[in-house]
Amino acid sequence: MRRSKNVGVALVGLLVVAAISVAAGSGRKPQKEQQATVTLRRISGSEVMDIIHKFPEMVPSYLAYGRNDTELLTDVYSFSEVTAAPLRRVFPSARFYEYQGFTAPPSPYLMAVDGDKRYRMPGGFNLLLQDDGRKVTDKNIIELAEVLVIAAIGSEHYSYPEITFLGSTRTEMEEWTTDAAQLKVKIGAQAEEWHFSVLRNQFVGVSSSNDKGLIMDYLLNMVESLPGRG
Repeated sequence: MRRSKNVGVALVGLLVVAAISVAAGSGRKPQKEQQATVTLRRISGSEVMDIIHKFPEMVPSYLAYGRNDTELLTDVYSFSEVTAAPLRRVFPSARFYEYQGFTAPPSPYLMAVDGDKRYRMPGGFNLLLQDDGRKVTDKNIIELAEVLVIAAIGSEHYSYPEITFLGSTRTEMEEWTTDAAQLKVKIGAQAEEWHFSVLRNQFVGVSSSNDKGLIMDYLLNMVESLPGRG
């Protein structure tokens, strides 16, 4: 009886190892359900003015007279700082702001500021990666894809719904991979699938869908090259 029990345990162990091997070979990355807690903080008038003075091109010509008017520009430029663990982890030196206001481009949109540069999200994601000396690889694509989801939602919603990452699948990347990663995401109460295309180690396309079909399709700006670490 003891020997038979040991053989059974060994067989179970082999089956578990085989299942893990099959999952790894298919590109599946085990992942626990994870909620991305996103917080919004309405920034102060002085912080708004710091952004405006750093990037004066944001002020259209018809508002040039009020370039130093804190009360006016705080009313026009309603910025909230966006904080989330994936954003801090991937881009520790960048700060993210959601804009809701009356000037072009249309509101809302998410903007990343890193040093003396700003990036409109999600279209400028590749440039932010390049300036950070990074590129999309098989090892980091899931983490970067999660950040892209947060960035895209910030450019589509006036307030962040609850975001829960339910699972992920990735495909080994080549020069051009049309479906390099998939994320199952719950946005509020809605279950969605997000698909990510990669070309030359950068994201070229992102789309979201549910059981009714396509929700949104994003095209990301390509940059000439993305040398650097993965």
